[in-house]
Amino acid sequence: MERRRVKIFNGMEFDVPRHIVRIDIIGPKTTHGWQVRYGKPWKFFSDRSSNGTGAQQALNNAITELNHRIDTLPAPTGIRQQISTNKSSNLPSGISGPFQRLRKGRNTPSHYLQVTLPIHGGKSKNTQVYIGSDNTLTEERIQQAVLKSVELRKEYIAKFQESATELKREKMRSTLI
Repeated sequence: MERRRVKIFNGMEFDVPRHIVRIDIIGPKTTHGWQVRYGKPWKFFSDRSSNGTGAQQALNNAITELNHRIDTLPAPTGIRQQISTNKSSNLPSGISGPFQRLRKGRNTPSHYLQVTLPIHGGKSKNTQVYIGSDNTLTEERIQQAVLKSVELRKEYIAKFQESATELKREKMRSTLI
């Protein structure tokens, strides 16, 4: 698991895994501890001391929680699954169109949707889902193509999620504390 060196307010330094952050708020209401930011809700582990002497125990508790979450939760993927507010169509995320093109040697244009499919460890690929020609284009065919596109994208997202989760768990196992 990736680690970084973190120096806290009292000068002590710790090797901290990714997804754990230090919280030090000094003021009328003092707060010192570590927060696990993997999955929701985030969880805070207090030092239970104002001088930072409980920081190591709090970090150990946070690491235990992080390991548990990595074992039980799917890995974060960063794949957008909600419709962007800037998107000009009401199609689901990762689907655009419909597009029209005239294929070489044909007299009638065909219509299709473009679907972006995530590939774990590689570049996403774009594929097209055929709707119909100018002669066969209907609202029903468009809706069928949208449903087919959504299902195709769901399959690829599930594979991506599975691969990302397995990789995250392997990394954790290889550096178990």
